[in-house]
Amino acid sequence: MVMIRVIKMKSSLILLFIVLACICNAQTDSVKSIAVPVPADTNVRVIANSQITGSIQKVQQYQQLSHGTFAGYRVQVHFGTDRNGATTVKTDFMSKYPGYSTYLTYQQPYFKVCIGDFRSKLDAANALSKIKRDYPGAFVIRDKINPPPLH
Repeated sequence: MVMIRVIKMKSSLILLFIVLACICNAQTDSVKSIAVPVPADTNVRVIANSQITGSIQKVQQYQQLSHGTFAGYRVQVHFGTDRNGATTVKTDFMSKYPGYSTYLTYQQPYFKVCIGDFRSKLDAANALSKIKRDYPGAFVIRDKINPPPLH
């Protein structure tokens, strides 16, 4: 009697796994494989439904058009609670390196001085290597940037 129940339970589990495998296989057939553009410094291949990809692109276009900024990199040269100190660092940096755009931002309770509008992390790292001797505590951060001019 116990043996019959075990056999029925095993056959029920096997049947359940077969049904689940069929359902999973049917769902993966409806997903189309498309290449989504990703930054050159990664080796990621994204497989997504074309409707999702289209929605993501529309959101990115909306953000770019409505806010005028997009994701990029900057170099942070100062971080502190003193506004006068941050202003001094910004003025000093602008006199030493006039070619970079400089930003003073406030995120309670800290003032940050960041420079540049870099599209790639490599560009930001190149700028960091140039200013590292004058600002040894500087580092690259990911931030919303203003679109730099195309060269």
